[in-house]
Amino acid sequence: MKNFGTLYWFELKKILKNRLMIAMILITALIVLIEAFAAGSTPRETAKAQKLLNGRQIDDALLQEMYPALTDNGRTWNAENSKYYGVAMLEHILLHDNDAVLSDYTAEDLYQKRRDQLFADMKADALTDKEIAWWKAEEAKVETPFTFYAYEGALLLAQGLSGVLLCIMMISALCISQVFTVEHRQRMDQIVLSCRNGRKTMFLVKIAAGLTTVMGLSIMAAGLLTVLTLTIYGFDGMNAAVQLEIPWSPYALTMGQFIGKQLILMLTAGILYAIFAMAMSELLKNSMAVAGIMVGLFLFSQIEIIPPQYRILSQLRVLLPVNQISVMSLAEYRLLPLGGQFVTGYVAAPFLYVIASILLLAVGAIAYNRFEKRY
Repeated sequence: MKNFGTLYWFELKKILKNRLMIAMILITALIVLIEAFAAGSTPRETAKAQKLLNGRQIDDALLQEMYPALTDNGRTWNAENSKYYGVAMLEHILLHDNDAVLSDYTAEDLYQKRRDQLFADMKADALTDKEIAWWKAEEAKVETPFTFYAYEGALLLAQGLSGVLLCIMMISALCISQVFTVEHRQRMDQIVLSCRNGRKTMFLVKIAAGLTTVMGLSIMAAGLLTVLTLTIYGFDGMNAAVQLEIPWSPYALTMGQFIGKQLILMLTAGILYAIFAMAMSELLKNSMAVAGIMVGLFLFSQIEIIPPQYRILSQLRVLLPVNQISVMSLAEYRLLPLGGQFVTGYVAAPFLYVIASILLLAVGAIAYNRFEKRY
């Protein structure tokens, strides 16, 4: 056990002292700062004014109060009417018609249009009748009328976590993939394998060091982003329903609850990225090939041209971590059958990431053992 601890700290220091790793840590920190302090889509003064409506229901009373204050049908804003900006923008999105006059619609009109569009989108995504019936039961849990909160800070945090995950993926692809291959590249593999702890113990040491690095950086980056965002914007936005940002979402979640799911997804995805990078690098004996595969999977995740009829391919693309953690995943309707029941990607993905990590770990161990038998 003493040997394991000594070797572990040696490997950990070797990873963290790598110049590329230092550069990636600095880049990640810079991205976190930019995400926390970057101005959102709403001007700061307008975002501040919207807080005056925090806790108000978006019902006919609020709409009738808002309509006389609007200028140019809710397209021009000033100090007097800017508090209604978020409500008017939500109404524009729900109406889905640039020429629609906002004051012609009641709150019930808006919520009915939302429901009609929601289930029309599900049919367009080729969902089965059973899936749609499941979603109808879930969507009924979404409380209407919506309660308004100025959620700019919560949105920036949710979007920022996607950026943090992308950094973790690149760290795994460029740095953690070298944990095993550096020995092969420097022709040190035979010496390492001939040492007393150079076989199974060394494999576990390298895996532990790589995982510790990725998980530690994930927690620190996410923690820093969370603290900065909440300090700047406050906690009110965490109470906002996700429908204020993604009206077509059928999830009965607040922004705070969604961010909680993002954190779980990010941590389990970090495990998957680290194990994938190390296991595949040992299998291929080439860290650049692993980096290429991971970047290729990222590019595949961004493809938007897969027809919904190709359900398996579409589902695989959506379940990739960068898509599953995205705010846009709130409008993803595809379900996975599990034990005779349907589950969403938020439930299935963390388990799938952990299972995939265990399988990849086994592949890496087999590749490592086969290689060492030659010496």
